[in-house]
Amino acid sequence: MSHFHATITITVAVALSTSSPSPAADVDFHRDVRPILVKHCVACHGPRSHKAGLRLDAATLIHKGGESGRAVVAKQPAQSLLLTRLTTNDPALRMPAEAKPLSKNDISVIRNWIVGGAVIPTNETIPASPEDHWAWKTPGRSQRLTNGDNPIDVYFDAEHRKQSITPRPAARPEHLLRRVSLDLVGLPPTRKQLHDFLTNPADPTYAKNVDRLLKSPHHGERWGRHWMDIWRYTDWFGLGKEVRYSQKSIWRWRDWIVESLNSDLGYDRMVVDMLAADEIAPTDLDRLRATGFLTRGFNLFNRNYWLDDVVEHTAKAFMGLTLNCCRCHDHKFDPLSQ
Repeated sequence: MSHFHATITITVAVALSTSSPSPAADVDFHRDVRPILVKHCVACHGPRSHKAGLRLDAATLIHKGGESGRAVVAKQPAQSLLLTRLTTNDPALRMPAEAKPLSKNDISVIRNWIVGGAVIPTNETIPASPEDHWAWKTPGRSQRLTNGDNPIDVYFDAEHRKQSITPRPAARPEHLLRRVSLDLVGLPPTRKQLHDFLTNPADPTYAKNVDRLLKSPHHGERWGRHWMDIWRYTDWFGLGKEVRYSQKSIWRWRDWIVESLNSDLGYDRMVVDMLAADEIAPTDLDRLRATGFLTRGFNLFNRNYWLDDVVEHTAKAFMGLTLNCCRCHDHKFDPLSQ
């Protein structure tokens, strides 16, 4: 080799050795490491389930470790529990449990991240656990404020001041009566009712009008519609003798809903009767009407579809949960497993 070519070769080699970063320096936790952990580990060590107190969905939490201590030691792969559990030859200790070992490439990525210092990304956001959502926490009792015409107005007034909002003046008496009439029975007040109220629009008179509206049979008809929307009431039962998602006598359930609201039957009693009146009171024909909630999803051709439908819509109506997602996989948002 000529002196010139040897010089060029040495120069290029030195340049590459000094300018090219090591594989460990190239590894980014979010880009390279986290997708591997999410695919293979987070189902057991993530926001939803953190076995042994260990979460692997954030670099900060990996450094924190779990019941066995820190999961990684920066620049010391041999001392990092995460890597040793992924690479051990003991099937009883190797992770992920009851699954194929990680590929050599995935192991190499995790090892290089640790060798490079197991760097925690700047401004890393730790995913919240579904159990931390406000819907799963018992609400605390707020301190009752007594000043003001209505206790709830005190809270509104405080927020108005914070947002620099000037509230509208109090509604006129005729507007109040019209609003409460439409809300409770779905009908505006008659001319006589309005005249009688305006003659003496004091609070006791308003309260008497509210009581009158609540005792009206139209109240159950008005508010029964809202409940029937949630409980999926429908009169349609198919074509001819073909029955789909309803029953020919489903109207009895509709009447039971209206009558229950008008008789002020407790909500808890309504729910129990809709789900189990045939077990609790099998000879009480009046209460049996409530089970229209169950027969509404009747499927003539597949009983399993019917049962799945009952579970899905019972959870939606009474729990606010979409349990149907769990038929195929762990829920993506709620803390519910398959």
